[in-house]
Amino acid sequence: MTKIEAVIFDMDGLMFDTEVLYYEANRTIAKRIDLAYTWEFHEKYIGVSDEEFHKELYLTFETEAAETLINEGGQALLEHVEVNGLRKKKGLIELLDYLESKNIKKIVASSSIKSLVSLFLEKEQLTPYFDAIIGGDEVTRAKPSPEIYEKAWLKTQVPKEHTLVLEDSLNGIRASYDANIPVIMIPDLILPTSEAKEKTLMILDDLNQVKSFIEQQNQ
Repeated sequence: MTKIEAVIFDMDGLMFDTEVLYYEANRTIAKRIDLAYTWEFHEKYIGVSDEEFHKELYLTFETEAAETLINEGGQALLEHVEVNGLRKKKGLIELLDYLESKNIKKIVASSSIKSLVSLFLEKEQLTPYFDAIIGGDEVTRAKPSPEIYEKAWLKTQVPKEHTLVLEDSLNGIRASYDANIPVIMIPDLILPTSEAKEKTLMILDDLNQVKSFIEQQNQ
């Protein structure tokens, strides 16, 4: 790979430890309305858009239960974040500071809706680091479609071979791979599959290792 001039970040599970928060918020509401909401169900939709996830809730549960989960689960999540903030993933600030010091462009491309992405970045005072944000509600097809990464890449104004995507989910890896943009996986809750290993540049443990890789690459 050549010199890296732009980095595109996924958000949930990559920048913030949010996947468990989403699950716990939904599970709390599900328990109250006596609904069987399991981790096995939840993990199948890690990395998909909110719209796609909500559609699956309506297909799986009765309409009233699905609406309660969507509305009250989302509110429970926001209340938790307002009180407790978000837990940033290891090495995030160090990586962002390094990229900023080297004038490397930084884009967020998340399956979450843009307003939620913006809220989380503002809450953790990370907004100034990023050149652009692309939310899942700004594309017609969610990951694993490459659309969101194609759209994010256009914001970088650098060649694809000089762009790097950081992902934790298989759907995100598929999206980046199909967009022909090199991708590194930093696993969160889901272990790398053989497909993930095949479609990524490499698999690293945390964002500090990503920083070391880019430093070495750009020497």
